[in-house]
Amino acid sequence: MTRTTSTVFLTVLLAVGAGAAGCDRGGSASGASSPSASASVGRQQLLALGQEWVQCLRDHGLTRMPDADLTPDGYLQFPPQGTYNWKGDLRNRPQVIEACKSIEDRYPPTAFRPKDQVSAEDLRKLAEYAKCIREHGIPEFPDPNAAGEFDLTGTSLANGIPPAQMNPAALACRHIWGEGLRILDNNGGGKK
Repeated sequence: MTRTTSTVFLTVLLAVGAGAAGCDRGGSASGASSPSASASVGRQQLLALGQEWVQCLRDHGLTRMPDADLTPDGYLQFPPQGTYNWKGDLRNRPQVIEACKSIEDRYPPTAFRPKDQVSAEDLRKLAEYAKCIREHGIPEFPDPNAAGEFDLTGTSLANGIPPAQMNPAALACRHIWGEGLRILDNNGGGKK
């Protein structure tokens, strides 16, 4: 069994091939700040570009694609709509990706939070999220590590969390954390 990283709730831009850069949420212990997306492109311009991309995806068949939004520090995001896995849906539709690539190519390099960053505030929220998950039926769910990841290896959850158990807990706690989660487990993860 190998240790792999997986995204449980897929809520940020899909990095497909060379088409997207720095779009997935991740984290590092550094917590260093970098210029927000608003430093090079106006917040409203960035949001309008994100909405244009979402509309293109919807027009090409990804009708449940969540609306674009901005984080408080000005990064583009696509908050979850229930348990819909838009990232997985998009991954299975290369023709949709290709149809909207020209919009995606116009994103500035600072449109998304860099993969290697997780703020102290995000770590606090992730810890609060973990506590909520434990209170909603998964008592073994760990706190996040310094990189903002939930490491399940070596726990009773290492082989995955059944959707019937995880989905209700995640829905109950999404008011605390509604963005992507990084899960380390024995199975390569996925929607558990």
